[in-house]
Parts: sequence; C-alpha cells; structure tokens
Amino acid sequence: MMGGVYSPIMATIRSGKIEVSAAEKGAELQSIKGPDGTEYLWQGDAAFWNRRSPLLFPNVGALPGGTFSHRGRTYSLGNHGFARGRDFRLASSSPDRMRFELRSDEATRALYPFDFLLAVSYEVEGDRLSVGWEVRNEGGEEMSFSIGAHPGFNVPLAPGERREDYEILFEKAERVDRLLLNSDNVRTGEAEPFLAGQDRVGLQAALFEKGAVVLASPASRRATLRSRRSGRFVELSFPGFPSLGLWSPKDNDHGPCPFVCIEPWYGIMPLAGSTQELRDKEGVLRLAPDKSFEAEYSIRIG
Repeated sequence: MMGGVYSPIMATIRSGKIEVSAAEKGAELQSIKGPDGTEYLWQGDAAFWNRRSPLLFPNVGALPGGTFSHRGRTYSLGNHGFARGRDFRLASSSPDRMRFELRSDEATRALYPFDFLLAVSYEVEGDRLSVGWEVRNEGGEEMSFSIGAHPGFNVPLAPGERREDYEILFEKAERVDRLLLNSDNVRTGEAEPFLAGQDRVGLQAALFEKGAVVLASPASRRATLRSRRSGRFVELSFPGFPSLGLWSPKDNDHGPCPFVCIEPWYGIMPLAGSTQELRDKEGVLRLAPDKSFEAEYSIRIG
C-alpha cells in the first residue's frame, strides 16, 4: 500500500503475440495485451466493476441465505466464495508460464471446513493463454466445491467502434435456455429461450437487463467476442465445462458499460430456497481424500 493506492504483486509472462500479467491477490489476471499493445482485459474501473478476472471458489454465485451446512454445522459464504480475496503464493514462474497456489488455513476453515490445495497456472503460446486449475483434497473426508472463471473483456477493442458493433459467436447453432436469477444471485427456477437455433447474439444492452445470462448445458465448447467491423476478437475455449455465464453491468451515469464477461463454470447458482447441505447442491463437485480435480480453459486474442 503506497499513497493510499493498492499495488498488487504481479508476475508477467510473454510469447511473441501475447503478454499476460497476474497478481498474487486472488491469482487474478491483471492484463492480457496483444503485440500492438491493445489491452483485451477489463481494467477494473469501479464506476462499473472493480474486478478484472476473479476466481470463483468454492461456490459459483451466491448461496440461499448466504449459508450452507456440513456435518450439522452452518457456515457462511459470500457471493462467488473467498478465493478471489485471498493472497496466493507464486509457486513457480518462467518466461511463458506461472503457477499460483493457495492452501487452506484457519481462516478458510472458518468459512469452508475442508483442507485443500488450490492452484492456478497460466501459460502462453502464440496468441493463446491457457488457464489451468488444480484442486487437491488434502483432508480426510470427501470435499464438495464448485469453481468458475469470471474474466471481463474490453468492448470495444478498436478505436471508433461501439459496443453494438460486437457479437458473441458460439461454436454451434443450438437451442439453449437461460436460467433466470433473482437479486440475491440465486436461481428463481424460471427459464426463457436464449438461442433458438442461432449461433450468435448481438451485444446489446438489453441482453443483460435481467442480469447475468446463465446457460446450464450449452452444446458449444467455444464462445467468441467479435467485432463485426474491425474483426478484433477474444475467443474462449472451455472443453468439459458444463455451464457458461455471460455478464455485463447495466449502463449507468458514466455511460454504456465498456466490457463483457464470458465465464466457464464447473458449478451453477443453486435454486432459491434449496437445501443447505453443500454436497447436495446442483453442480457441486465431490472429491475424495488425496484426489485431485483438474480443468483448463483457454483465451485466444486477435
């Protein structure tokens, strides 16, 4: 902390076509730049949203009442969990790869009663950033959790463009509903059509009037934010991920919101009023003692 401004401890990796920085706080991405210096990652302006790419763990979204139960005890967890606010350790780094690690401690066990290792790795090759997760159960009982990504991307990416020049292009033309959320960021149980045989949606402000777009089982394994004018794009590939979120805050007095989030998840917001037992919540992963869960998604820019 210097002069009242937080200065994150960061590490940077590079290829010839992409430069990526991440902070020890939350192992959160801080920058994704192209070879011409274009910044693709939202830079956290509090006028709209003060984060950039938080890691969601051990829950995606909120919990009904903000609590869950385990072995007869009730625990409190905030929206999207606690990992994004914790200091990770930079465990290893090289010119093109870095790995951050967080281990459970007394503070995490007060919120979430499991012993774990949570590792986040970033690796660049060409125009692509690969993001890897490892969750290892280091305790003596089955561990229940969800995990998700929440990166925000600048819109527009090129001078002279508007948000309305952009669309989100899906890998496949498909039929998929969006699951609606209430103001507490849990599911209402209602759904409405999102794609009805199309493979794209325009990035209009009305898309997010009802909050985040939550897709429980999209057929597509790739989604691309793309300008119809300049061709600039951010492509996310998320093989194996069961759920996808799209989000952008509503426009405000500062103007149109200048970013959109594309969020691959292993997990989903629970139903309002649903069971408080963590292991029984929809989309929760269960991990036996001494076992590890691994997943990876990638971001390509152009």
